Amino acid sequence: MSKTLLLAVIFGCVVTAGCAATNTVSRGNQLMQSGRYSEAITTYEKVLKDSNDYYGLLNKGIAEWRIKEYEKALHSFTEAIKAKPGNSSLAYYYRAEIYFKMHNYKEAFKDVNKAIKQDPLNVYALNLRGRINTIEERYSDAINDFSTAVELDGESNVSGYIYHNRAIVYIAREDYESAIHDYENYIRFLKKHSLPVTSEDNYLLEVLRYATGNSENTPLISGKISSEDKGKNNANF
Repeated sequence: MSKTLLLAVIFGCVVTAGCAATNTVSRGNQLMQSGRYSEAITTYEKVLKDSNDYYGLLNKGIAEWRIKEYEKALHSFTEAIKAKPGNSSLAYYYRAEIYFKMHNYKEAFKDVNKAIKQDPLNVYALNLRGRINTIEERYSDAINDFSTAVELDGESNVSGYIYHNRAIVYIAREDYESAIHDYENYIRFLKKHSLPVTSEDNYLLEVLRYATGNSENTPLISGKISSEDKGKNNANF
């Protein structure tokens, strides 16, 4: 999860909390930002004893998710949805992420659709639905989701990962020219943000170039990709 999204959740929590609870929530937010998730959970629970606050439940679920307490996180996100059913896109998105990690793609797809219905501009949800569509081999739908996400996201701190995910779909469809374009954007993104470009990244790009006749020294890539590759994402994206 990006710091931008986390901060959006945090500020929403502060705005909606009552005066007495705000200090406690703020403390939980500080713990979240410093990665002290277990302590943050305990802090949020103090607030939730007296209220069913959507953002408190949402932040608690995120903290539980970060320490891989998935069943508890599912419960927190479900309670958050109950607390604010008409405006809970983020809760639906995070619950979908957990279902995705559990390989429960059917429930993940249901939740991510609800997240997008409530917030069509939720880039994270669009990207997740694209990943699910990729695994389910609905490649045209996956490309549509990733393309919409790229258009909405522009050149932010996550756009490169969307390019990476769309490149995987193009490889599956043996559209290597489009895959090269996206993978070059992905590598450019990594360099721009001083992130490591692995030997595997460079190798795959050369394989793609070979597949289009632009390289002479790399073996031809297969159009088949594994379910692991289809579901692969970077930084929870």
